[in-house]
Amino acid sequence: MFSAYTIGRLMGKRIVASIALCLMGVLLLTGCVAPHFRWAPRTTSSTTGGAKPTAQQLIASLQKNFRSVSAFHVAMQVDNPGPVAQGQVQIRSADGDVLMPDKVKALASVILSGQAVQVNLISVGSSQFITDPVTGQWRVVKGVLDPRTLTNPDTGLISLINKVQNISQPVSDNVNGTACWRITGQLDAKYIAFFTGGGVPAGTMLHTSACIGQNDALPYQVIITGQAAAGDTPQTTRTFVLSKYNESISINAPQI
Repeated sequence: MFSAYTIGRLMGKRIVASIALCLMGVLLLTGCVAPHFRWAPRTTSSTTGGAKPTAQQLIASLQKNFRSVSAFHVAMQVDNPGPVAQGQVQIRSADGDVLMPDKVKALASVILSGQAVQVNLISVGSSQFITDPVTGQWRVVKGVLDPRTLTNPDTGLISLINKVQNISQPVSDNVNGTACWRITGQLDAKYIAFFTGGGVPAGTMLHTSACIGQNDALPYQVIITGQAAAGDTPQTTRTFVLSKYNESISINAPQI
């Protein structure tokens, strides 16, 4: 039987890792930039026509525009998860806000010892807090990833940009009523092992898809399919839907 501290520490790492995957998918696909491309997003609906950007133009514009984002909402859903091993904490869904550069607030549904429970997570700088799944009380979590390593566009995740392979040309699509351009690529899972804990075979490729707004060049959906962590199957899919860009939100450390 786990102690409350051990449970909280394990769950905190998995939840933050899931949010890390979201930002990773965004930043990986924003980083492959040819500096001479500058595509300006249209201000009219995609249904009115107009030239489709190349993948390089779209990625360059996305990278530039994402730097101006101050906050956004993200919802994550896991489909086709693998079996839950004894003592494993498996996240199934999460819903939360990210406030740049170093604040995260999320509600997550996880499988713990075969039971579905919900937990809240707040991360402020290098301090993380999670609710005990039994008592509901806030606890301090040690050793969880600092969100600043995820949100800083110049360090950390950005170092992986040259690892993405076979980026496709954009295809028109729609996410929750927002017209967007969809692009896809592949990444070897070994490059994100420091987020997910590894445990997958060498050479395992993750299929990554992003849908980028046609009017603002911001990401509205990121889908990562494959074995990103121990226990995943080749069909395990993590879908992240991003919204509510630059809205006013407040994230503060809880009272302990």
